[in-house]
Amino acid sequence: MSAYHVELATAAQADIENIYQHYIARASDLVANKLLDEIDFAITSLSSEPLLEHLPLELNASEKECLEILTKSFRIIYRILEKNIEILLILHQKQSVKKALNNRLLH
Repeated sequence: MSAYHVELATAAQADIENIYQHYIARASDLVANKLLDEIDFAITSLSSEPLLEHLPLELNASEKECLEILTKSFRIIYRILEKNIEILLILHQKQSVKKALNNRLLH
């Protein structure tokens, strides 16, 4: 199977920075770096197996272009465009995908 090219949208890059800053401030750099490694591992795995993941439960069939991969702590929302994967957002598992997508569309 040929590899897909993975890119982070600007919003997803901001999510990573916000996650890092949040855990640096509230836990430690060790915890923050461990969580970033967890996210990085999941994103890297998408390049070879992007279709094994699933539609986020909050989204309906009209939004089926979005898929998600879960880590222990986070939800990574992405879409596939031919041989490219665009990471749209990265959320804590307790956050709503639908709310986050709607908020970003409004801003």
